[in-house]
Amino acid sequence: MKIFLLAILTFLIIGCASKDAPLADLSLPQDASFYIQQGENISLSPKVLQDLKENYLKVWFSPWTSMKVDQNKDEVFWVAPSLLKNPGYGENLKKNPLEYTTEIYKDMDIQNYPSASIKAIITTDTSVRAVPSEKPRYNSPSGYPFDRWQNSLIFQGTPVLITHYDLSKEWVHIQSSFVYGWVKSSDIAKIHQKDIDYLLSLKNYVVPNRDKIPLYNSKGEFLTQARIGEIFAIKPADKTKVEKSNVKKVYVYKKNIDGYALLIPPEINDSDFSAFPKKIDADSMAGVINAMMGQRYGWGGILENRDCSAFTRDSFANFGILLPRNSASQVKYANNMIDLSQYSAKEKEQYIIKHATPFATILWLKGHIMLYIGTYKGKAMVAHSAWSISTSKMFSKQQNILGGVVITTLWVGKEKNGIFSRSKMLIDRVLGMSDLYDYALSVDLSEGQ
Repeated sequence: MKIFLLAILTFLIIGCASKDAPLADLSLPQDASFYIQQGENISLSPKVLQDLKENYLKVWFSPWTSMKVDQNKDEVFWVAPSLLKNPGYGENLKKNPLEYTTEIYKDMDIQNYPSASIKAIITTDTSVRAVPSEKPRYNSPSGYPFDRWQNSLIFQGTPVLITHYDLSKEWVHIQSSFVYGWVKSSDIAKIHQKDIDYLLSLKNYVVPNRDKIPLYNSKGEFLTQARIGEIFAIKPADKTKVEKSNVKKVYVYKKNIDGYALLIPPEINDSDFSAFPKKIDADSMAGVINAMMGQRYGWGGILENRDCSAFTRDSFANFGILLPRNSASQVKYANNMIDLSQYSAKEKEQYIIKHATPFATILWLKGHIMLYIGTYKGKAMVAHSAWSISTSKMFSKQQNILGGVVITTLWVGKEKNGIFSRSKMLIDRVLGMSDLYDYALSVDLSEGQ
């Protein structure tokens, strides 16, 4: 009996110790370049780079050139039914009164949508919201950080179409090349057609090599941060002035007193930026991943952080691939998704290792997206921005916080599962994969899409 009780006590002690131990995967090298295999080589011709650039800019500028106002109110205001039936929980972690969300619904003035069609530009990095409010809405008291009213972060310099105003006009509803929703009126400016024509005429762009590069005006005053995933138009040299040949200026945008955009050209350090689009190869993608490595998780871009789909979107933007905002749309974007749902976990991993292109293939599971970067000790490795991994033992379930951009296996957290655990690993939940390198090659072969 004593031996039995001692065994039970030992089991409980070991269980508690393993529960508090850090995830084993987080001790793996968190440097993407570590996983580049010798002889691994993906490259694109100058022609495909030009095709990708033209396709990207065509879609990017579509709010100013070809985009129509979406007339489907049910789709645009998808959040409306929940405001009247399921108010959720607020920032105080208490249930929102139905009167509270009903007022938000009324403020959206849906019956008069659309009330505008105005070309505009984002003037400061800001949130795109499902409702005209900065207040969060959680599904439960333990719902943090999943604010269901947060759609996306949108960078300054993004072309948009204003389609509607809330009753207070503190918020405007916008459409962009990748997301729609509400933004603060203070964070957006209308833009004159002459400025649109000028910007559309520019040919050369750059992207940041690292994240959050501060940009300043000629007086040394802060303007904005250059973020991974942003593109910046280069200001052509003024032929009437003598300028240093090594000085480059890019355009950023601020709102003037009349509500229109001002084009401001701060100088940039050439070594901090690369020509857009970058060559899509393992070294370049590893550099992009490392520029975001360790950054905190942000559902829908909350607090100007990245979630899983923002991480992949901002990664591939550098290479002229403009992915949609959510994970399910991203894996379908290239029209080459391979269905992996019928494979066992081990079969799935072996298929990925054999057929996926490191640093160019995205792996999708419901609600999450990851970038495959190669193998380590026979296991498939992924870079992703993730909040947590669920594990369980006989008597308890645990959320293990990853909390941001990490490199892991598809079995992360396995060591914390008990013998009879029902918690599924990432590999169990992977449903499909899409090779974006193959997509880029198809753009080249089809002479642009």
